[in-house]
Amino acid sequence: MRGGIRIGSISGIPLYIDSSWFFPLVLLAIYFSVATYARLSPSFSLGYGAITAILFLLSISFNKIARAVISKARGVEINSINIQFMGGANTFEQEAQDPFSVFSIAISGPLVNLFLSVIGFTVAWLIAGDVIFPINQKTIEALPKSIGDIRTIWTMNALIIAQINLIFGVFSLIPALPFEGGHILKAAVWKLTGDRFIGIRWAARSGQFCGILTMILGGLVSFSGSPIGGIFLIFIGWFLFGNAGGYLYLNNLQQALLDINAETAMTRDFRLVDSEISLREFADKFLLMEEKDANPIYIASSNGRDRGIISAGAIRNIDSSEWQSKSLQSLIKPFDEIDTVDLKTRISSVVNLLEQKQLRYVIVRSPVGSVAGVIDHGDIIKALDFKLLWRIPSEYVKQIKADGKFPANFRLVEICEQLETSKQ
Repeated sequence: MRGGIRIGSISGIPLYIDSSWFFPLVLLAIYFSVATYARLSPSFSLGYGAITAILFLLSISFNKIARAVISKARGVEINSINIQFMGGANTFEQEAQDPFSVFSIAISGPLVNLFLSVIGFTVAWLIAGDVIFPINQKTIEALPKSIGDIRTIWTMNALIIAQINLIFGVFSLIPALPFEGGHILKAAVWKLTGDRFIGIRWAARSGQFCGILTMILGGLVSFSGSPIGGIFLIFIGWFLFGNAGGYLYLNNLQQALLDINAETAMTRDFRLVDSEISLREFADKFLLMEEKDANPIYIASSNGRDRGIISAGAIRNIDSSEWQSKSLQSLIKPFDEIDTVDLKTRISSVVNLLEQKQLRYVIVRSPVGSVAGVIDHGDIIKALDFKLLWRIPSEYVKQIKADGKFPANFRLVEICEQLETSKQ
């Protein structure tokens, strides 16, 4: 169920409501019941509170549905829409490929909220008339005497949804990631500079700046006599700063994966072996001399040319009595039968090749066809470490080489798949 309950589909996109909404909806219903409707309708206040809570959920849902529909219209493939409590989540297959698409997708959510806000205020006006203006606490307290309790309840319901959507719409336009305004800023900088990564960097830095300002404001509020409000602002600021930092980390990682090529990441961690020697000589001089857990790469060469990879494990399928009479040629796998890359291949493509073909390493060939180097999972992590200054311990890199897979928390495979998709 992708973490939620499927309630239908929009434009062919499955729509899910995440189970994380259940408890907050109950709390919202109780809050609105007590704070707004208990005095006007004691017997059915909880029901009115539930209606307001559901309308609140629908406001969030319409925002995310609009983003998903526009995303699909702009060519961004989406697996599903999962409306989660801490904001809706659209599961994207790829990112938008041009600034206008990014802008269109980002602006769609706030526009929906502002439109719903207009609808809410309009409905309130249709129910209550001009008596709701100006909208303030004194006017609202006088509504029951002017229009009666029932009409006041539905007016309050419409006003609450209108105000919530107005706040969401305006607040989300702040030009800082992770807000929609941050994506709009990213699109604008991308359009002006022609570089998506610069756009993300500006928007992420703006998000971190807003996070720091919010935390400072929270500290001032705490010292001014409102510790709860101050702590809340500090928490929000910390969340903004960390979330923007996540965008910045991902941006830098994506750029590094595109900047680093096979020539930069490869090593010379292989052994050249004369393809004319016998299997016995190969076993005695090489296989028997290796350490127990070693798993070296052997490249067969003759007459100054590299011929292919030596499948050392295949020697077990040949009777040892024939080792002296047979040459190493019988163990060679030609290069045209294996996956190789050239010196200028992006490291993101190498990651995808390793993952899709479940390879332990990839051979890097020079323009003349000889073996220039090899790349394994550890070599890629080491190249990224050097580029991004991660300072990963050498022992950890060795463990990655031994495991033959990327650490799951690095998300390299997922990110490289998106990068390769974006180039198509």
